[in-house]
Amino acid sequence: MSASSAAFLEADRVVTLLLETAALGLDETTTIFFVGLASAALGSVVTWTAYRGYARNNSQPMLFLAVGVAFLTAIPFVLAHLIDWTTDATDATVLLVVTVCHLLGLLAIVRSFKRPDSR
Repeated sequence: MSASSAAFLEADRVVTLLLETAALGLDETTTIFFVGLASAALGSVVTWTAYRGYARNNSQPMLFLAVGVAFLTAIPFVLAHLIDWTTDATDATVLLVVTVCHLLGLLAIVRSFKRPDSR
């Protein structure tokens, strides 16, 4: 075993240990779920706040921002777990869905930077 392989295994063991003990002694899968859930919940708050900005000011950029934040946070979390729990999809398929959601979210946020009156 080379020195880099040993260092990689040690780093992996440390990360696993941190994940196991990070959230009240939960295993890594449960910890990842709850961290993702917290991210999705916070993203939902930001999405709702941006949507209220759109509704209050009739601001199209705020609508695109709300859509972008939703596609970066809550939607991929929900879709990934729905696909994982209800189908026999591979991890690659779930990762593809999450990546497409992130791409759509970033495109919506980029679109939100555009002024409504510019071409």
